[in-house]
Amino acid sequence: PDTQEWQEGFDKQREEWERQYAEAHMKQIAKAAEADAEAQGETNYSSGSTEAPSQGGGSLASDEQLAALREKLSGGV
Repeated sequence: PDTQEWQEGFDKQREEWERQYAEAHMKQIAKAAEADAEAQGETNYSSGSTEAPSQGGGSLASDEQLAALREKLSGGV
C-alpha cells in the first residue's frame, strides 16, 4: 500500500478494480449531467423555453486514456 502499486500476479484483480472504478465514475457523470439538465430545465421554464438541453457524446475513457491516467496516478513508474 505504501507504493500504491499493484503487486505482480494481481492483474485480474487490478483490471476488475479499474472496471468497477470506471463504471462508478460513469454513473457519477450521468448523475451530474442529470442534475445539470434539471437545473437548466428550471431556468428554461422561467425563460419560456421548453427545449431540452443537449447531451454531449459518451465519455467512456479509451484504453489509451486509462493507460495515461494510470501512469499519471502512479507517478510515471
